[in-house]
Amino acid sequence: MKKILAFILAGLFLLVQTQTAFAVSATKTFGVSATVPLATGITINASSVNSTTHAFTAVTGTALGFEPLAFNNTNSIWLPDHYFAIDVGTSGGAGVPTVIVTYVEGTNPNGTGHGLGWKSTLTFVKVVGTTETVLAAHGKKMLKDLSGETVASTELTGAYLRMYLGVVAKDPAAIPLDPATSEPFTNADAAGSYTGSLTVSATVV
Repeated sequence: MKKILAFILAGLFLLVQTQTAFAVSATKTFGVSATVPLATGITINASSVNSTTHAFTAVTGTALGFEPLAFNNTNSIWLPDHYFAIDVGTSGGAGVPTVIVTYVEGTNPNGTGHGLGWKSTLTFVKVVGTTETVLAAHGKKMLKDLSGETVASTELTGAYLRMYLGVVAKDPAAIPLDPATSEPFTNADAAGSYTGSLTVSATVV
């Protein structure tokens, strides 16, 4: 019995020694990567927004007219039934653009008086999903005060830029309020067509 046990133990010892002699190991490190492509295009789109329902309708072309203006007897001012939203974003890849906005006054029936630049405004907001937040550094400005107004990409992280273009209404409930020195259209203004050009430039790097 002792001899059998000795043989068994000797066999196990040899087996362990054999396995140890042939043990191998390996280590390999894998590099992991994912490349997000840079945007290949920039979109600048305008929509007409119904003042009552706030429904958006895409604008074809670049003409943003507030016609027809209707006289508001309560406040004795001329107002349109709509305003505009201008959205700036990217396409074909990732990236947030830096946006520059400039306004140039056109025809002004008031002559030496104030034109469309005093009587319309642009409000800057960032949009995340369905949430809009006014950009505090820009807020709501009269068009006449927009000369190289720059919205940096860092102000829009995780969002896109929307700009609301509207006629001054002096609505005390508006957020934000119209600028203090802005003017609505009234019967004191000369009749005729008031015009201007709003240029929106965007660059993504």
